Amino acid sequence: MNDAFEARIESVEIEDIRFRFPRLGHGSDAINPHTDYSNPYVTVRSSYGDGHGIGFSLGRGNDLICRAVDELSALIRGKSLEELVGDFGRFKWILANPVQSRWIAPNAGPYYMAGGAIMNAVFDLWAKIQNKPLWAALSELPAERIVSMIDFRYIEHYLTADEAFCVLSENVRGMEERRAELETSGLPCYFTTWIGSGIDELTEQVRREMKERGIRRFKLKVGSDLDSDRHRFSSLRAEFGDSIELFADANQVWSVREAVEWMETLAEFDVRWIEEPTAPDSITGHRRIREALRGSGIEVVTGENCPNPHIAAQLIAEGAVDRFQIDACRMMGPPDALTVMLVAQKYAVPVCPHAGGSGLDELVPHLSAWNYLRCEPNLSGVIVEQVGFCSHNFAQPSVVENGRIVLPSRPGYLVGMTDHARREYRFPDGPAWSDGRAGGR
Repeated sequence: MNDAFEARIESVEIEDIRFRFPRLGHGSDAINPHTDYSNPYVTVRSSYGDGHGIGFSLGRGNDLICRAVDELSALIRGKSLEELVGDFGRFKWILANPVQSRWIAPNAGPYYMAGGAIMNAVFDLWAKIQNKPLWAALSELPAERIVSMIDFRYIEHYLTADEAFCVLSENVRGMEERRAELETSGLPCYFTTWIGSGIDELTEQVRREMKERGIRRFKLKVGSDLDSDRHRFSSLRAEFGDSIELFADANQVWSVREAVEWMETLAEFDVRWIEEPTAPDSITGHRRIREALRGSGIEVVTGENCPNPHIAAQLIAEGAVDRFQIDACRMMGPPDALTVMLVAQKYAVPVCPHAGGSGLDELVPHLSAWNYLRCEPNLSGVIVEQVGFCSHNFAQPSVVENGRIVLPSRPGYLVGMTDHARREYRFPDGPAWSDGRAGGR
C-alpha cells in the first residue's frame, strides 16, 4: 500500500453551488421547465491532499443533500485513507446506513446521494494518489478487489459474486488493446437539446454540433405537446434527413397508455429510443411500454432517476428496458455504478450513461471506459450523453472530437471545479446570486 494511504481524513467540507438558467432554457424538459443545475460540492481534505466530489440536484435539492453531507462526514473524519480505500465495500456500507437517518429513504434519497458525493470525492483522492485518471485506476484492479466493493445481498438472485468474478477475470484479456482504442478514438456520444428551444434554435444547435464537434446523434425533450413534438421531429428530418439519429426523452410525464400512444405517433420519424417514458421505478410500466413498442423499433431506456442497484437490476433482468442509463451522482458512487454495469453485462443490456447535468459530463466517461475495459468489451451499443454547456466550470472539462468524448487524462475522478465557478455560483452569497443578476429562489 502506498504510504500516502496512511494519511487521515482531516475534514469534509461542503459548498452549495448553483447555476441559474432562464425558464425554458438550458435543462428544461416536460416536467422541469425551470431548472437550476446545482452541485453539492464536497472537498475531502487529508494530509496527502484533497479529493473533490459532487452530487447533483435542480436547485433546492441542494439544501437537503448538503445538510446530509454535513451529517455523514462525521462517519469518516479522522479515519485513514487505508481504512476507507482498503475496503470500499465496508466504506459504502458505513455511508449507506447512517443510524436513524436511513429510515427516511433506505438506499435512496438525499442521504444516499450525499453518501455518493462523499464517495466520489474519496475516489478522486484515491486516483490522484496513484497519479492516474479514475478509469485507469479502476481498470487495473484485480477482480477480487472489484467484487469486494459490491454488496450482493439485494441482487444475488440476479448476479452472484462468482459470476462477477468470472466476467472481471475473463475481460482482463485484450484490455490493453481496448485501452489503446479508447485513448485514440474516445467514447461515442449524443447531444441533448431542451424543450424550450424553438425549431430555428434547434436546427442551428444541430448544425453547429455537427460542424464543430462532429456529433450526429441528438435527443429531443418531448411530452408537453404532441403537435409541437411532431413538428420538431418532422423539421429536423426534413432539414438533415438520415444524416442524424434522433432520440426522445419524456422525463417521466406519461402514463403507460400515454407513452405508447405518443411514441406510436412519433415512430414515423425513426426515433431510436424513448427515455423515461413513465415513473422511473416502475418495472411493470416500462416492460409494458417496451412490449407495446417492440414492432415500432423504438427502444425503451431509463436509469437517471433509479435510486439504487437493486431496482436497476430489476429493470434490467426483468426485461423492462433495452438500455440502462447510469447516473454518476444518483447512486452511491463508483461501487454502485460498477454493480449495475456487471448486472447489465450478464443480461446483455447496453449501458448508456446519463449526463444531463453539471459535472456529469466529466464523471461518466470514467465509468463507460471501465465498463468497456473490464466488464463489457463491446462498444456497439454504447452511447454516452453529452451536454457540455457547464463543462467550462470544471478543471478538466469534457472534450468532444469527431462525435466522441476524449478520454480524461489527468489524475483523479472529477479533478475539481474552477475557483471562479465556486466563487461566482456559491449559494446564496456568490455574486451570481447576491447582486441581483440571478435573483434568489
